[in-house]
Amino acid sequence: MRPLFTWLMPSLIWGVVLWRAPSAFTTRAKCVLWAAFGAIAVGLSCRPGFIERALGELTGIRDVTQLLKHLAGVAAAYFLLEYVQEVRHRPERPGAARARLLLTVVAGVALTLLFVFALPHDADGAFGIDAHFGDPGVKAYLYVFNTVFALASARTMVLFWSNRAAVPPGALRVGVTCLAAAGATGLTYTLYRYWFTFSHGDSTRFDADGKPVPLQDTLSELLPALMLVLLVLGVTIPPVRAVSGYLRDQYALWRLHPLWADVVAAVPQVVLGTPSSRLRDLLTVRDRSVDLAHRAFAIRDAALVLREDTPAVAAGGPVLAADEDLAQVEARWLREAVRHRARDLPAPAPPAALGATTGGRTPREEIAWMLAVAAAYRQQAWDLDAEPGADRGGNLGGSFAADLGADEGV
Repeated sequence: MRPLFTWLMPSLIWGVVLWRAPSAFTTRAKCVLWAAFGAIAVGLSCRPGFIERALGELTGIRDVTQLLKHLAGVAAAYFLLEYVQEVRHRPERPGAARARLLLTVVAGVALTLLFVFALPHDADGAFGIDAHFGDPGVKAYLYVFNTVFALASARTMVLFWSNRAAVPPGALRVGVTCLAAAGATGLTYTLYRYWFTFSHGDSTRFDADGKPVPLQDTLSELLPALMLVLLVLGVTIPPVRAVSGYLRDQYALWRLHPLWADVVAAVPQVVLGTPSSRLRDLLTVRDRSVDLAHRAFAIRDAALVLREDTPAVAAGGPVLAADEDLAQVEARWLREAVRHRARDLPAPAPPAALGATTGGRTPREEIAWMLAVAAAYRQQAWDLDAEPGADRGGNLGGSFAADLGADEGV
C-alpha cells in the first residue's frame, strides 16, 4: 500500500487541483474547496523519499515532513468544513466560523510545539513517528491531530448526509452521497487510529541493532486512500456528468444540422432560429440542451409549414417498403419538399402515414424522433450521391416523385 499512497494518491489530488484552478476564485465555495484539495495535495506530496530528504536538508530537521503533512491535514479539514457551510446556504450560529478558525489555529500551534519539544527525531521523514507509539509525546501529538480530523470528518458526514434530500436525484445527489461517505470514512479512520494507538502504542519495539521498528498497518493506509477517492468522486461526478451531457447534446446538434439547415432554408418566411454553421455550433460552450430542443421543434414547425404548401392529401393508406419505417418516410418527403421549394415549386403532398402528430409526445421523444429522421435524411443523401442516374438538380431519375405518388394513390 505504501507505493499507492506515496505516488498514485498525490498524482490524483494534484490533478484535481489543476483541473479546478481556473474556476477556483469565482465563488467562495469553489475557493475553499480548491484550498482543501491544495492542502491535501501538499500533505501527500511529503511522502516520497526524495522530498523528505530535500526538506530535511533544507530545514535541518530530518523528519520535518511529519509536521508538514499533519499541518496540511488540519488545514484541509478546516477548508472542507468551510466548503460544507458555503454549499448548505443556511445561516449558522454567530461565532461558529470564528470558532472553527480558532480551533484550527490552536491545533496547528499545539502540533508544532509537540513536534519541536516532545517528539523523538531519530528517523527520516514520516516513518519515525510510527516507531515510537509508546512515547507519551507521540501519543499526545497523534491525539491532537486525530481529534481535529475526527471532528471535521463527523461534521462533514452529518451535514452532507442531512442535505441529500434537498438535492435533486441524479449526478449531484450521487456526488453529495460520496462526500458524506468520505466524511464517514475519515471518521472511521480516526477512530481506528485511536484504537491502534491504544492497542499497539504501549511500547516501542527495537530490531537486533537496537533501532526502533516502525509499525506498519495496511488499514491505516487503505482508509485514507478510500476517503480521498470518495472526495474526488464527490466533486467530479456532477461536472463530469454535465460535460458528458454537453458533449452528447453537441453531437446531437451536429447530426441534426444538415436536416435543420435545409428545411429552415426552405421556409424563409418563418423565423425558426438564427442560422448557424456547424463550426459555430461546436464553438458554443454554454449548455446546449435548450438549443437542441429548439432545433428539433424548428424542424417540426418547418415540416408543418411545408404541409400547408402541399396539394390536398389523397385518401388511402401509404404503401411502404418492407424495410422502411416512418422516420425514413418523413426523411424522403422532407428531402423532396426541400428540392421542390428550391425550384419555387409547391412541396409534394406527404404520405398519409405521416400524420400531423407524427413524432414524439415530449421534448425528449421529439428529439429522438428527429435524430432518426436526420439519420435517414443523411443516408438518403449518400444513396443519392452513389446512384448513377441521380439528378443533382432535383429528382433521383424522377423515381422519388413517382414512388411518392404511388404511395398516395396518385
